[in-house]
Amino acid sequence: MQKLATTFYCICMLMIMQGKAQTFTQLQKQFTAPGREYGSAPLWVWNTKITKKEIDLMLQDFKDKAFGGVMVHPRPGLITSYLSNEWFDLFQYTVAKGKALGLDVWIYDENSYPSGFAGGHVPDQMPESYNQGQMLQITKTDTFPKDTKYLFVCVQEVNGSFKDVTSQMQELRGKTGRFYLFHKRYYSKSGWYGGFSYVDLMVKGVTEKFLEVTMKGYEKVAGNEFGKTVKGLFSDEPGIQAEYPNTVRWTPDLFNTFQQKWGYPLQPNLPSLFEEVGDWKKVRHNFYQTLLDLFIDRWSKPMYNYMEKHNMPWTGHYWEHGWPNPEHGPDNMAMYAWHQQPGIDMLFNQFNETSPGAQFGNIRSVKELASVANQLNKKRTLSETYGGGGWDLTYKDLKRLGDWEYVLGVNFLNQHLSFMTISGARKGDYPQSFSYHNPWWQHYATLNNYYTRLSFALSQGQQRNDILVIEPTTTAWSYAIHGKNHPHLGEIGNAFQAFVTKLEKAQVEYDLGSEYIIKEHGKVQNGKFVVGQRAYSTVVIPPGMENIDGPTHKLLKAYADQGGKVLLYEKLQTLDGAASNALAFGEVHNSLDTKIFPSKDFAISFTGGNLFHHRRTFADGQLIFLANSGMESAATGQLQLKGKDVLLMDLFTGTVYDYPAQSSASGLTIDFNVPAAGSMLLFVADKQQPGFPAWPVKGTATTVSTGIAKAVRPAANTLMIDFADVAFGDTLLKENHVTNATDVLFKKYNYTSGNPWNHEVQFKDRLVAKDTFTTHTGYTATYRFEIDENVPFNKFTAVIEHPELWNKILVNGKAVQPVKGKWWLDRSFGVLEIGALLKTGENTLTLSITPMSIYAEIEPVYILGDFNLAAAAKGFRIIPPQPLQLGSWKEQGLPLYGQSISYKKELSVANTGQQYEVVLGAWKGTVAEVKVNGIKAGIIFTDPNALNITKYLKKGTNQVEVIVTGSFKNLLGPHHNNPKPGIASPWHWRNIKAYPSGKDYDLYDYGLIEDFRIMQYK
Repeated sequence: MQKLATTFYCICMLMIMQGKAQTFTQLQKQFTAPGREYGSAPLWVWNTKITKKEIDLMLQDFKDKAFGGVMVHPRPGLITSYLSNEWFDLFQYTVAKGKALGLDVWIYDENSYPSGFAGGHVPDQMPESYNQGQMLQITKTDTFPKDTKYLFVCVQEVNGSFKDVTSQMQELRGKTGRFYLFHKRYYSKSGWYGGFSYVDLMVKGVTEKFLEVTMKGYEKVAGNEFGKTVKGLFSDEPGIQAEYPNTVRWTPDLFNTFQQKWGYPLQPNLPSLFEEVGDWKKVRHNFYQTLLDLFIDRWSKPMYNYMEKHNMPWTGHYWEHGWPNPEHGPDNMAMYAWHQQPGIDMLFNQFNETSPGAQFGNIRSVKELASVANQLNKKRTLSETYGGGGWDLTYKDLKRLGDWEYVLGVNFLNQHLSFMTISGARKGDYPQSFSYHNPWWQHYATLNNYYTRLSFALSQGQQRNDILVIEPTTTAWSYAIHGKNHPHLGEIGNAFQAFVTKLEKAQVEYDLGSEYIIKEHGKVQNGKFVVGQRAYSTVVIPPGMENIDGPTHKLLKAYADQGGKVLLYEKLQTLDGAASNALAFGEVHNSLDTKIFPSKDFAISFTGGNLFHHRRTFADGQLIFLANSGMESAATGQLQLKGKDVLLMDLFTGTVYDYPAQSSASGLTIDFNVPAAGSMLLFVADKQQPGFPAWPVKGTATTVSTGIAKAVRPAANTLMIDFADVAFGDTLLKENHVTNATDVLFKKYNYTSGNPWNHEVQFKDRLVAKDTFTTHTGYTATYRFEIDENVPFNKFTAVIEHPELWNKILVNGKAVQPVKGKWWLDRSFGVLEIGALLKTGENTLTLSITPMSIYAEIEPVYILGDFNLAAAAKGFRIIPPQPLQLGSWKEQGLPLYGQSISYKKELSVANTGQQYEVVLGAWKGTVAEVKVNGIKAGIIFTDPNALNITKYLKKGTNQVEVIVTGSFKNLLGPHHNNPKPGIASPWHWRNIKAYPSGKDYDLYDYGLIEDFRIMQYK
């Protein structure tokens, strides 16, 4: 009896550790306030001279906006010396402040990215990390060269056979034949790497050196908080890619490792990596398998072991969007296996469900991550999200994109980025920014609380899928040639992408399989194909999969011999890259019929929208998350599954409701309507769950008669001037865009790449140490703007960046000083009171500096006041203000306005016992806030664009206000060269050749296009 009890206890404990024993009671208890562990943590960009005052202000702000922590991310623009004593002192201060506030602090392990070079410290201290060569470049010749000093490997082809003739170079000089000559190439030096080159992560000891120079300082100042306040470490896009045309990746012990692994030499087979000669499929397969093993052994394992030793999760991501091309890393999923908390990134706002290289919409990319987490029991999965989506990202965009990746398997939100400053070129560094700068920032806690609850919910229980789809990664290796696009490589990627997308859209529940992980964690047990913690009843060979690795084939054969189900959608042709006729597993299906993949005791049907689901099992029920990634229409349908009761878990409020369902002998039928960019979280319990309020159902609606809303602009209108006349030395740049002018200026002062804050990281103090310009250096920038007649300009102000830099600040030739302690938009932007100095007609604002300073970037200036704008031949001119109406702001003289507009009306209430909602019609904005009698009632940002305001109303007359917030797209850009929506990078502010008319600036509509309604429900 004692033995039985002990066995039962062990089984229960095992289930708890694996998440199986999670119950609804446990889930519901923590759901409302899950805690900081599940809160989001942005990449907090340290991109200026870091001060403790700024740390204090921003950390308190993050806490107020319901973040769970921050990831301290050095990035271009950083003035404080990275990994210096000052750096670690500031990090120590951050940890102490974070601990006091209840915020986690993560280490981002590089000065910008890719991880591995430690901001230049690794190549500085370990020359062998870069000076042994990283590539072999091919030259074909019919005459062997006489100068052989640069040759590294020489191969001769005779009658279709290839021979390594490196040892015969002297005898072959000047002789004719078919020769393939290889010489070493080295990663190029760049300001992006602090003036060094990137390092070879496959060289022994490089990762250990990286950990030594990066982590020893953190250990010293915060080691006692590792695994506590210092939550973990983030690595960003480490890679092993080749760089130049006609090269392949090489590392010093590649040849020996290859020979030991495969039993034949790589040297005479090098031509097969460039041409379809010899046994090219086999050679390429074996080559990339060797690179993968070296990358894991030399990079992943030391990193994983260090983090295990220090009780911290290792997270971050690789460049996973290159698949099926193996350039950056031969197998994404294999790399995730070595992270305690694997991650991906999902950038921009361009939803694309077809391209294997896409960001959002790329189902395959997220399913790789989720599958590894399922198989290897990794509780948390991270996504670096939203970067480069542009200043125009709306709350609806933020939710749609976040929900999409969460429903596919992410459960940790890492926002890209939160700028410490947007001064200089930094404002164009792949914005959005999750920081005080943004006009919608005050409302962001709403979304953060939503994702905290969703992260918690989707970290509990277990996602158990019964189907394994093996990814055709090892097939792709055979068609990869650096710098060239083999048509079949694209066919493999497109076919597999379409296959998994069709499965997902058909609500099929499956995992992807990496052959590396199958080799390390696979087995056949009880008739199931087992990978780590998951057992599968169906294994799928998808379209495009021609190769199968030896270990996978051995397991699959054993599985099939036990009666396991194998579905083929491609004929297997090669084993470890070599042709084989012994790979049959049955008939090949020519097309995918998703109806042959039914989920046991679970069905979902719907119309409209773009619906996805995520299902997790608990000891006493199932958790189901539905997300509609469509932006236009609702997804309406039914769920059918076993259960006794349905609870709707409101992710915005934390409230749990009893949700209606139809019961039958076979289980429950649940109706749902998920609006565009909407979601639902349901728990289907195995028994009745009493005590929860019923899900509210609206009554009959009538529109309340009100007057037309009055529009009010609560903030000053803005003229942004992004062209200037710049004079330095004997040079005058007339009407030059500020980005181009800055580059020309810095090149004049021997910064060969232009503005160093735009594309370089500082090694030690190399950039700031150059700030020793002589007296006769510097420049003058003059900004011009026109004011029409009858404009009341006496209270106008101007805003300039870093006012402390300038020797002279002139408005129409008269000196002006910045208002002490006053700033706008960014705490480094100073305010000038210029109204008394202005005139009708042309005005000038002039900034002069001498001597030159490395900090003196030429940036836009801003004119603020009560005015309207009209397009001029060049830019905009200031015209008299006009009353605002409903409709687009940019059509009403506010084309560059980036703040909010208030729309107010009165509502008479006779009976406070009825329900009232504010309902928006057509509107354009990032978010809309609703106030009733001056009290915040909530926000609206997506369908159904309604908010219940009943509890804020009083009997009699009420004031109802809708405040629509715009974005910085129209204020900060990009404005020129017809930028495509959904992406903003530093390059979108470059190569601007001429000063266009304001009518040609790329601007978006914002505003309440139609009046809002108030609905009464009976």
